[in-house]
Amino acid sequence: MRAVRLLAFIVLTASIIPFCRRPSEEDRIREFLERTISLAEKRDLAAVMDRLTEDYADFEGRDKRATEALVRDYFRRTGIVIHLLSVKVDTIETDGRAGVRAEAMLSSGAAEVFRKLIRFAGDYYRFNLKLRKSPAVAWKVESAAWESVPLAGLFPESLAVLKKLFPDL
Repeated sequence: MRAVRLLAFIVLTASIIPFCRRPSEEDRIREFLERTISLAEKRDLAAVMDRLTEDYADFEGRDKRATEALVRDYFRRTGIVIHLLSVKVDTIETDGRAGVRAEAMLSSGAAEVFRKLIRFAGDYYRFNLKLRKSPAVAWKVESAAWESVPLAGLFPESLAVLKKLFPDL
């Protein structure tokens, strides 16, 4: 009986230990992006904008104020569903900055509902982000660039996630 309890304790401890490790910066960045996506899907404009640095700029020259207007207009017109497909942390600098590439599939809420009927999953995008650590929110977006990517141009890990999400693709 004592051996059974000892064995049960060892198995339980071994199964819990991997979950007890401190998250890496890569884990924190992925969590930051996942949370930001969740806020965007809920159309929480204030919370999404709080995740941008005050000096934020995108690849088309939009600052934080112009980006807020763009996002507000988009939220007014349609719902959004975002599937984060992959996150590649290219660099984490000692000054608290990080370079990240992420791929995501975006679709409107209506397209998501009718995906199987019309055989359209959504549009694929690759984002190049520069992040900066902030005391209030562990990371904030300092700059962003994005481009539409064809299905065949996605990272292999993104394709693997898509196959799990949408086996009929």
